[in-house]
Amino acid sequence: MESSAARVDRRPGPELGIAGSASRVDPAFAREIAAVFGQPNLSLCYQCGMCSASCPTFDRMRYGPRKLMHMVHLGMGEAALRSPDIWLCVSCYSCTSRCPQNVPITEVIATLRSMAIARGLARDREATFSRIFVQVLARYGRMFEPEVLLRYDATGVSPGELLRQAGLGLRMLRKGKIGLHPERIEHPDSVSDIVAWARGGENA
Repeated sequence: MESSAARVDRRPGPELGIAGSASRVDPAFAREIAAVFGQPNLSLCYQCGMCSASCPTFDRMRYGPRKLMHMVHLGMGEAALRSPDIWLCVSCYSCTSRCPQNVPITEVIATLRSMAIARGLARDREATFSRIFVQVLARYGRMFEPEVLLRYDATGVSPGELLRQAGLGLRMLRKGKIGLHPERIEHPDSVSDIVAWARGGENA
């Protein structure tokens, strides 16, 4: 039997623009986002800007959390999912904790990242780093920075950046901040299961 989600009309809507980006409108997009974590009322957001004012990486973003939320409300799914801003979020929860309407903004952005990966839209450097970070974490249950950097560098980091990272890595190694061998937790499969669940069954 076809689910109610599958019966949603996905025909392209009109095109809207915000901050110089245009996107087809998908009326079901906000509901699709909200359904991931228990149907919160995302329309409670009244664009006060507290989230963007609280964001530590806002100065590097094109839109910021406030405009991303507005794009979700408008159904500008493609523009939101292609935005590099969703990969600049550091999940500090400042936006969520300071939202006067208790809108789970951090979870919205995390959901946008998951959807961008699932739809093959995550192609910038931040998305690549995030994917490698999660893969290494799922493998060991702990972070192993040398492997993350080696795998990330193999995707096309410039020679100058490699040299800069090598110097920093040696200093961290001397101070015991990183090791040459990974540490595993007793049951790393439990972390892999969490990652797979978060991705909807996708392998880490």
